[in-house]
Amino acid sequence: MKKLMAEKLLSENLKRSGVIERKKVNSENRSVPILISTETPVRQYDFWSDSEYDEILLNSAENIDLTRAENIKLLYDHGKGQYGELPIGKLQNVRIENKELRADAIFSKANPAAEMLWQMVLEGTLTDISVGGTKRQIRITEREGNIPLVEVIKWEFIEASLVDIGADPNTGVNRKLKGERENMNKIEELKRKLEELKKRGADATEIERKSEELNIAIVKIAKENSELKRKADIKDLIAKHPDVLKSEEIERFLSDETKTDNDVARALLATKVKKDVPIVSMPTRSENQDLRQAVTDAILIRSGIDVKEPHKDTDMFRTSSLQDIIRVTTGYTGFDRDNMIKRAMSTSDFPILLGNVANKVLASSYAEAAGTFNLWTAATELSDFKTRTEAGRSRLAGRLRKLVELGKPRSKEVGESSESWRLYSYGDEVSLTREMIIDDDLGAFTDLIKDFAAMGKRTANGLVYDLLQGKGDYASYKMGDGKAIFDATAHKNYTPTGAAISISALTTARTAMRRQKDAAGSALNIVPKFLLAAPEQETTAKQILTSTSDLSASNAGVTNPFKNAFNLVIDAELDAAPWYLAASGRTIKVGYLTGSGKGPKVAEKNRDLRGVTYECVFDFGLFAEDYRGLYKNNG
Repeated sequence: MKKLMAEKLLSENLKRSGVIERKKVNSENRSVPILISTETPVRQYDFWSDSEYDEILLNSAENIDLTRAENIKLLYDHGKGQYGELPIGKLQNVRIENKELRADAIFSKANPAAEMLWQMVLEGTLTDISVGGTKRQIRITEREGNIPLVEVIKWEFIEASLVDIGADPNTGVNRKLKGERENMNKIEELKRKLEELKKRGADATEIERKSEELNIAIVKIAKENSELKRKADIKDLIAKHPDVLKSEEIERFLSDETKTDNDVARALLATKVKKDVPIVSMPTRSENQDLRQAVTDAILIRSGIDVKEPHKDTDMFRTSSLQDIIRVTTGYTGFDRDNMIKRAMSTSDFPILLGNVANKVLASSYAEAAGTFNLWTAATELSDFKTRTEAGRSRLAGRLRKLVELGKPRSKEVGESSESWRLYSYGDEVSLTREMIIDDDLGAFTDLIKDFAAMGKRTANGLVYDLLQGKGDYASYKMGDGKAIFDATAHKNYTPTGAAISISALTTARTAMRRQKDAAGSALNIVPKFLLAAPEQETTAKQILTSTSDLSASNAGVTNPFKNAFNLVIDAELDAAPWYLAASGRTIKVGYLTGSGKGPKVAEKNRDLRGVTYECVFDFGLFAEDYRGLYKNNG
């Protein structure tokens, strides 16, 4: 028996039958609680492996994406039919209680159909809610002596619909493939009879005849199962896009055994383009942008990027190949691949579309990449690459003077301390080659973009910690006063002899920061907010910051003064022994080029018949804004 394939299971939409809790109806505001999902196992059937499995939706906060939950409308019959044209209500108070996903269904007072349906709920005529979602991550467990267990550990709730008959939780895909399940039972019966003949000692001719009968049945049933699946896939795709293909076209696809849902998808695309784009003229700019947006969203979803509000036509492009996308965006109708690629590279539509995809993949992947520097540094945007100076804390120092009665206030002197810095560009190139287009290998292209995003985050994170530690390009870094960031004598923010993280060592560090003075000698009373340390010190640091009592005291009743005193930041870029305290502002400042979205960007560099090359650029700069907000202990 074939094993379950995660990618096939993830491609299937979640469907469950929800429960309307009619006894808890609130007639005043026309609301009724609904139970959306539980962690009860549901028996499912997988066509691809021809096997059953138990599916469980995990219902904790870390499992369910409820980003769009409060905007979900209550539909009737999934938006189909006479009463499905408009929402009949909305969901409120979507919540997780005792590992159950629940919500309140509020019926509309403005939609006349909603009134009728509400009364049918009250009288018990309508009792079912069909709920749907999208699987994001699953875990498959093979169980000895039992069918596999599939746990959906990441999923998004996206739909709720009042229906005559809800999705059967005990059959799921089985209902759709009922015919082929019956066929499988026939095969099992033939196998049983053959084994009986062998045990009974029947002659070889009878056994051979029964074996031949079984083989013929297997071939016939396999063909019937394949045909059932082919037609079911075609009908599912057409149902998502009604009124696009004519009935005779649909019948032709269903009756022709050589046609698959991919052929239907291409026909839907071609028909959609013909309907939306005037034949007598080039597409308008807004139409091109609309088409690009639909294709862009489809590719992003295929690449695993969460799209909050996908374009209404996104589903039409979900299964499209790169060559299909080129045909749609360029209008090429021929079948010569070289000419098709030439057309793609000679117009701007396809490269622009890919550039849009690359930038969105880049932004999403950069945001998700590992890095801690942004937790405690300040960020700004710079309009150019010029070297600039920023005044230090001494630009205004001391206390305000008392104004002389009937006299003029004396001017306040401005200090000269300043720090210089600028942006630098970091980057690399990625290409979508002719071979990738022919092989339909869009995933290789987006994987390169994701890799660059991770490299960009590692670069920024590494540079910040290099500056903090005086390493790499910053080994000789000096502040505006000609001293290193950490200087025990000049800056009073460094303990070179070092001590492990402890109540005593933290007290010394915090006192030193509070005692910092500005250029006029006034106390700044700086309060540290972050404790920065290497992974080797993580356990000790967490113990000190979470313990109720002083770990170093012999008496357990001594209070720990540093419980929850700092936000702990652990980063592997830090050397093992030293540790640092940082204030909430004026420590290290990072800069990005204006308009970059504070992350890497992609821009087209070159295109020819070999493909299109994009330059991935990350414009980033940093400097130590003020040493007084930082403290180092050598550990």
